[in-house]
Amino acid sequence: MDKVRRAFLRACINHSCLTYDLIDEILTPLCEMHKVTKPNGTEEIKSFVAEIEQTIKEFHQALTFIKHPVSGQDYLVYYLTDPTPDIHLHPNLTAEECQYFSILLDKVANNEECKCLWNMAYSGIDFKNSAKPPKKMRMQELLNEWIDSGYFLEDGDYIYLGPRSILELEFYLRTNYSETIKECMLCRHLVLWDIKCSECDIKLHRNCIRKYLRTRSNCPSCNKQWNTRLSV
Repeated sequence: MDKVRRAFLRACINHSCLTYDLIDEILTPLCEMHKVTKPNGTEEIKSFVAEIEQTIKEFHQALTFIKHPVSGQDYLVYYLTDPTPDIHLHPNLTAEECQYFSILLDKVANNEECKCLWNMAYSGIDFKNSAKPPKKMRMQELLNEWIDSGYFLEDGDYIYLGPRSILELEFYLRTNYSETIKECMLCRHLVLWDIKCSECDIKLHRNCIRKYLRTRSNCPSCNKQWNTRLSV
């Protein structure tokens, strides 16, 4: 099983962001090749992943499952635990291409709903008098790569922060975009979309407030009766 764990970690590093279907596509041939029993079901897979994560923690790496509030999809995300937008990108990108990531992140994170229209991802981009700004086609290629690796999420006509950005850039986002990006007062992790109290407009994770209201009926912030519908 150690060989399967090592090979699966390499696949996670290559893909960055994996759905359960992709996890199954990777694990099935690996386990058949090494003649071991494949982890089946959510709990077995999470236990398998937790064993791998214990071996990479000291290297400032992590493997975490996250449910994205916009897509409703569960993802397994491989990410670095101490990056900033200036250092986490691939070294083969130019300075202007790295700058484009920061500009795009800024466009999305500064929006109250943490989203950006597709066409705005290519317009109004200021590369500060750079002699070699990336062309529109290259920006489209980069954005698609960052969507594939989980930094951004495509949904309809909008671009959102992806599962990897939410996890990997949590401290950076919390520090630099405090006007638009808040933390859930129930779990202290970032809350970007999810659900608002109808009385005080505080944002909370839907699952967090659902658990909270099992034993209470008031908003944890304003203490007024919680009236916002929990179902999507």
